Amino acid sequence: GTPLVEIDCIFRGQKHKVFAKCEWYSLTGSIKDKVAYQIFKDAYENGKLKPHQKVVEVSSGNMGISISAIANLTQNPTTILMPKTMSEERKKLIRQFGATLVETENFPEAFALCKQYEKEGYFCPSQFENESNKKAHRNITAKEIFAKLNGKKIDAFVAGVGTSGTLCGIGGFLKEKMNLSVCAIEPQNARILSGIKPYSHHKLQGLSDEIVPKLYDKKIVSNIVQISDDDAIAMSQKLCKELSLGVGISSGANFLGAILSGKNCITVLPDDNKKYLSTDLSTPIKTKLVDEIELIKIKCL
Repeated sequence: GTPLVEIDCIFRGQKHKVFAKCEWYSLTGSIKDKVAYQIFKDAYENGKLKPHQKVVEVSSGNMGISISAIANLTQNPTTILMPKTMSEERKKLIRQFGATLVETENFPEAFALCKQYEKEGYFCPSQFENESNKKAHRNITAKEIFAKLNGKKIDAFVAGVGTSGTLCGIGGFLKEKMNLSVCAIEPQNARILSGIKPYSHHKLQGLSDEIVPKLYDKKIVSNIVQISDDDAIAMSQKLCKELSLGVGISSGANFLGAILSGKNCITVLPDDNKKYLSTDLSTPIKTKLVDEIELIKIKCL
């Protein structure tokens, strides 16, 4: 499985430990590889996806890349529908894996277009409502984390919500096994889970895709933490500069959310920084909140 690291830090005079799953150590470099594999495996086994059938999916990037790679191996021609505001690296990777990329103005337009493709016989993985999404994280990622923790006392599992497969798949399993809290991360500019309008553009690619996903189980969520664009970017940059963890923007949001949610928390680092070189992650940012965090040491469990 992917590595689990233990990071010691100090925040406002208090010692914290963050246990972070490094999910870029996978086929295409993101947490979505497990999900894409599980969805395709289940769809072939239950007959919903057939050899050479065309595939279409809505994605902010990582899932589109993962599906493009898996579909390339299974020889299912694929079209990815993506809002044009996503990073150029994401778009290029999707095309390199052989998929067709269709850019839209926003997510509602992408979802509407997806329904048209489905009417034409395309298979849609439907990552926002497909139970195979949660299944992948419950059966694989969560069990890998649980085995590595070896009985450690944990306060919370913390993760950003895109499809909520990560939050509810891993969080649901760990809540049952460890009696911890489950905390959701959402962008400060798009508090969709909290139901607070208006929603505006944000830079945490992969989170808050303009809908509350059907996989989101609010019954297991104890708290929702809002993270600003600048704080997420600054945290990502700090992890890279001080611990050589070259992570993406959502990883910065997750890590910061973990520190804000308890003294001993688990989170995931969904991808690395290579897909963000054309974004604001490449522009140095400092924020008061992130400056209060002192990263002490890191070790791999």
